[in-house]
Amino acid sequence: MSWEKDIELLEENGWEVECQSPFEIRTKDNSFASSEAAYIVLNNLKSETIQRFNEQNMHDCFNAGINRGVTIAAIITKQDLGEEFPTYQEYMKKFETDEEEK
Repeated sequence: MSWEKDIELLEENGWEVECQSPFEIRTKDNSFASSEAAYIVLNNLKSETIQRFNEQNMHDCFNAGINRGVTIAAIITKQDLGEEFPTYQEYMKKFETDEEEK
């Protein structure tokens, strides 16, 4: 990630870069981090961003897989697709409900 993107990520999360060398950041409520602590804040924000991206990718891939499977089944059985495909969250809710009933 470029320095400009790092600064943008910090700003999106309420931090302002006060100084680049030594690295110092501050929030509007006056929280302050300098040097290693500032890098820890930045790296945690990067990790959270990557995690959110990975979770969204997983949901998108799951939904695409379900949709393809339903489409193939509909073609093989020559049946209309009918209702909307479930989202990942809807499928997981149904799965959890089914597990609780057992």
